[in-house]
Amino acid sequence: MNRVCYALTLLLIISSTPVFAGTTLDPLAEEATIVVAGTTVIYGGKISDQGAGRFLDAVSGKKVAELIIASSGGEVNAGMKMGEWVFDNHVDVVVERMCISSCANYIFTAGRRKTINANSIVAWHGSLLQPSGMSDEDVRTAVMESYRRLPESEQKKIDLQNMVIRTISQMREYRVSSTANQERFFRKIGVDEQICRIGNEKYGAKDAFLLSVEDMARFGVRDVVAPDEYEKIDLTPFRRNGKSIEFIKLK
Repeated sequence: MNRVCYALTLLLIISSTPVFAGTTLDPLAEEATIVVAGTTVIYGGKISDQGAGRFLDAVSGKKVAELIIASSGGEVNAGMKMGEWVFDNHVDVVVERMCISSCANYIFTAGRRKTINANSIVAWHGSLLQPSGMSDEDVRTAVMESYRRLPESEQKKIDLQNMVIRTISQMREYRVSSTANQERFFRKIGVDEQICRIGNEKYGAKDAFLLSVEDMARFGVRDVVAPDEYEKIDLTPFRRNGKSIEFIKLK
């Protein structure tokens, strides 16, 4: 691909990065859009095992210098796989629109240089070390709610008690293995994992929170470039489904 074609391709992709779901690079898309153009790879959508697998296949054997990402997050181990590739290959990360949850935890933090584009955010809201939503009782409640939403004909086919016991056991195994993986990951990239949850645990953030470039550096997340007015960004477009998002300034 010559330089002119490459520039046009990249311009078309970036200019179509969404403000709303449904456009080309949708950070909420269940099936991610993945494009490799020259030394740049572009990822738009949720992070999943399938998405991470497709991503790693797409970049295999290629010299990639930059990842442009628009993602609302997703599965933690998939995020760590992508983040470890970013770290190992010294790839710069550019955030377009949003990088939230697992994207912020494991991909943004792993970048060599990190750029937050205009009208874009990086937001955290916890990690595997944050127990909320992962206790046996939380799992039991989630299973019961899912069961109640099934048609009565489907409910009759299910041994509810056995399903609860089996799901709790699976979640316990998942927590143990994933937490060990997360500890190894943050140790490798040299970042303090507390960046993922400090806003919730110490500053009262109910859901997602943003940090300034200076506060990110306090946890080892350095070489970050953000717009001059980043701390004053209008967060209204990013609040959805009753979830809050706020800027936290560390003391």
